[in-house]
Amino acid sequence: VYRDDRVTTLSQNNTTTTQTYNLNGSDIGDVELSARYQLTQGRNGGPIFVAGARVKSTTGIGPFDVERDAQGVAMELATGSGFWAVQGSLSMLYPTDPAVFFANVSYMYNAPASIDQTYGAVTVGEVDPGDSISVGFGFGFSLNPRFSYSLGYSHSYVMPTETELNGTPQRSTELQVGALQLGLSFRATERLTIATSVDMGLTEDAPDVRVGLRMPYRW
Repeated sequence: VYRDDRVTTLSQNNTTTTQTYNLNGSDIGDVELSARYQLTQGRNGGPIFVAGARVKSTTGIGPFDVERDAQGVAMELATGSGFWAVQGSLSMLYPTDPAVFFANVSYMYNAPASIDQTYGAVTVGEVDPGDSISVGFGFGFSLNPRFSYSLGYSHSYVMPTETELNGTPQRSTELQVGALQLGLSFRATERLTIATSVDMGLTEDAPDVRVGLRMPYRW
């Protein structure tokens, strides 16, 4: 994982004074292991259901492991979440040539951890990251045997995080992350597929725009 962020902050005593600085970080991310199992075959025009499970490790540098200055301000970016997580999901596919309707629902459990470290004047005790519930739906449409596009919507509800600061429990606000998703897929060869995706945030907690590029190769 390679990250580079530019942050601009306002002075607490002067709303016209700003400070801009750059943070970066590079290291291995959180290694994940996932498995999927097709529950139904979609016979007689029925939908196809697929169950999934995912486990996320803590191999990346977590937010409480990054280098900090004497005041406890981070001097680099994390490459992982710092917490173990387990996710279960259920997806539905309903083919109706030349389109395929899809929907999915998932729940992610983030395991709490005891940090027990002091940053500046603050001692962080146990941190319990909020779990999340996600749903999504949409359709994919094939224009020819090699090119297709998809349009969908995804929404995640992230529960509040509970953090123990100087022995006092603190609770963050919940997050509502909704995005409109547009995807394009082109089968370049029998083994290589090029896929792009654009997510446009529709809620305050969602990123404004997120662009992705994937090139899965089948051996």
